[in-house]
Amino acid sequence: MFGILLIIAILAFSSTNCGHKNKSLVEIGNEKITLGEFEKQYLKTVGNIDSATNKSIDDKKQFLNLYINFRLKVKDARERSLLNNPEIQKDVEEYKRNYSPTYLIDKEIVDAEVKKLYDMRKDEIRASHILITLPENAPPQDSVAAYQKADSVIQKLKDGADFAAVALEYSQDRTVKSNNGDLYYFTGGMTVPEFEDAAYSLKVGEFTKKPVRTMFGLHIIKLTDRQPRIESVKISHILLQDKRDSVGNVIDSLATYQRALDVYNKAKNGESFEGLVQQFSEDQGSKISQGNIGYIERRKLAQPIDSVAFIMRVGEIAGPVRSPYGWHIVKKFDEKKVGSLEKEYENIKNEYKKSTKYKDNYTKFVETLKEKYGYKLINEGVNFLKSKFDTVKTISDYNLDSIFTPQDKEIVLASYEGGQVKISDIINHMNVNRDFSRMALTEQTIVSIIKSSSESPLLNKKAKESNIEKDDEYIENITDYENGLLVFRIDQDELWSKVKLSDPDLIAYYESNKTKYTKVDSTGKSVPKPFEEAKPEISNELQQLKYKDIEKSYLESLRQKYPVVIHDDVLAEAYK
Repeated sequence: MFGILLIIAILAFSSTNCGHKNKSLVEIGNEKITLGEFEKQYLKTVGNIDSATNKSIDDKKQFLNLYINFRLKVKDARERSLLNNPEIQKDVEEYKRNYSPTYLIDKEIVDAEVKKLYDMRKDEIRASHILITLPENAPPQDSVAAYQKADSVIQKLKDGADFAAVALEYSQDRTVKSNNGDLYYFTGGMTVPEFEDAAYSLKVGEFTKKPVRTMFGLHIIKLTDRQPRIESVKISHILLQDKRDSVGNVIDSLATYQRALDVYNKAKNGESFEGLVQQFSEDQGSKISQGNIGYIERRKLAQPIDSVAFIMRVGEIAGPVRSPYGWHIVKKFDEKKVGSLEKEYENIKNEYKKSTKYKDNYTKFVETLKEKYGYKLINEGVNFLKSKFDTVKTISDYNLDSIFTPQDKEIVLASYEGGQVKISDIINHMNVNRDFSRMALTEQTIVSIIKSSSESPLLNKKAKESNIEKDDEYIENITDYENGLLVFRIDQDELWSKVKLSDPDLIAYYESNKTKYTKVDSTGKSVPKPFEEAKPEISNELQQLKYKDIEKSYLESLRQKYPVVIHDDVLAEAYK
């Protein structure tokens, strides 16, 4: 099963060095595995490019051998036309119906948004804002008053008023008294889209000349800094805690500062930082690791330390730095820059698809398809569906398959150009979608379920019109899925089916390996398990061993039929 999952779920991994990627790494008969294909498959197993790059050549060879075995099975299966098996074809078609909408959405919406977010994340910005609260469903008179107030604030700024002073006077952000409206540094994806789009559009020193509307209200935004982003920094620190009285008030802060200054001077004069950590640091959590707190992203530290850590040079020592915890002496060991789009794509994509912006963009896209294809609800079908449910119950209270007859399942609930949504589609959709399982079955919920069930057919129609099945990436993913199914079929039907165990086999294996199967008796001694008690373990182990022997013989026969040539010199170039 590992092999199937390994190949089916392939990361999108493009290359900018085609010559390097297209080098032949392995020949299997008349086919070849390129270096690019190997890199893509290996990347899935290790998770990210940094890990893949740092793996030893032996690790890569081990994976390559597993992948060659996989490809040998695929080649054999395809040449024997196992792909024409009706069950496999049915499974592939079902996969296409589920995958095509996802691929279409990625192509039409996600890819552009990921690129936009990535470009934003190359920089980090610092901004201040003034907030005029305005609920999303505010009455018209409240909206007018809020916009008038925001316009008056903007006019004051145009007249030269200090932004921080105006923020203190007018902003309704609860943090304004502590930060004068300063939001510190942030990057793409960390704030609501309307806010960050406006902030990123400004030049340093500029403020928005019109209020920016978000779910929180109206914002007047000023950009105070913009700089290339450092993804994370690796630092160590020494903490000298403030002395406090019985009620928690800081006492003798000057003495603590002087001690911290003395430690800082020792570090600057060349004394071992790790030694000073052990001698002086009062942060017990980091003391056991010589003060090292690892790689830290922006905004994960107390702001005074964060500010210092992200402007220091690697190897530099700074201090004493005041934080709510006391005084710190900080040493910077490393920093990570923003990776390439290729490296960051999957992380950004996953974050984006969890955002409200994605949900909004997805909804808008589906609505355009409904309009394009003349989508409409069929009242008779909707009313019939409503009659089958109690409004105080939920979907989870019903067995949908049992409450509808075969004739009922053909009733049409919605139609669109060239297609229909039937009760059978609702049942199939609810079997895999749990979003509505705990919602009371009101008319609104029932209509929402129908609309949700309609999304996949509409997206599939659009996908077909867009000819996505001709896209190289789409073809590659479908091929990978087919290959996984073929290998699973070979493993189950042709290899595991040959694994036969008899009682004499089990007994013989038990006698040869009796010391492996033990238990603790009533006296606390470790004693051998009786055969019958150990039989399930023996059976499992022996099955695995016999399978490996059968698979080895099968693969050897394939290597005779399809000679394998590996270019070790090309493998050495992986991820370089």
